[in-house]
Amino acid sequence: MAADHAYQRLANRLIRELTGGLWRNGDPLPSEHALASAYAVSRRTVRQALELLQREGFVSKGQGRSTVYRERAIGRSGEKLMDFPTAAREAGFRPSTRLVSTGRVEAGLSIAHALALPLGTEVFEIRRVRLLEGRPVVHQTSLLPAALVEKLDISSLAETSLYTMLRAALGGEIFLAREHVSLLSASEEEAEALSIPKASPLLRVQRVVVDAGGRPVEYSNSALQDSFFRF
Repeated sequence: MAADHAYQRLANRLIRELTGGLWRNGDPLPSEHALASAYAVSRRTVRQALELLQREGFVSKGQGRSTVYRERAIGRSGEKLMDFPTAAREAGFRPSTRLVSTGRVEAGLSIAHALALPLGTEVFEIRRVRLLEGRPVVHQTSLLPAALVEKLDISSLAETSLYTMLRAALGGEIFLAREHVSLLSASEEEAEALSIPKASPLLRVQRVVVDAGGRPVEYSNSALQDSFFRF
């Protein structure tokens, strides 16, 4: 068990360094011997960590069997508002969604402002965890006007994109009206959902999505592990 924890910890550290620096696609990593020496672990631990990174698509074997970095991250989708599964697949990941909870709540100050509703208005809350290759990387809370939810099949949200549902229900395109990206420390709920230590650094992305008439149809508040995203 200890060995498993050691290579997983090393893999997580390597992912942070590879995706948080100036690495370019195809750049070679140091040798297994050099990595073992630098991180004070066995070569077996290094080999297991690199195998894990290779399975998750962060590295591959280059010429001469050297290990090279493979840039793989979800970025902005340009003009069209792209849902998480589509963006993930385009980046080469296998996405999935775990539906955590749904229900009606009263709109607090931020939610009411984002959705252009009176304070205390009932809205519908959707909590989801987004996964890449089976690894939880996003804790997402979406708030929608309660009246709009009657047109959506909430029970299928684990398999169907919310954006796809909204386009179908509204009979037209939806648009990103506002987006705010900031840093945060993982709350207890976020840390548990993402299988990381409490207070780990995360990116918070807050979005307001509107219909063709400019009416807010979703406010989302997402906590992201930044190793998998580019902004």
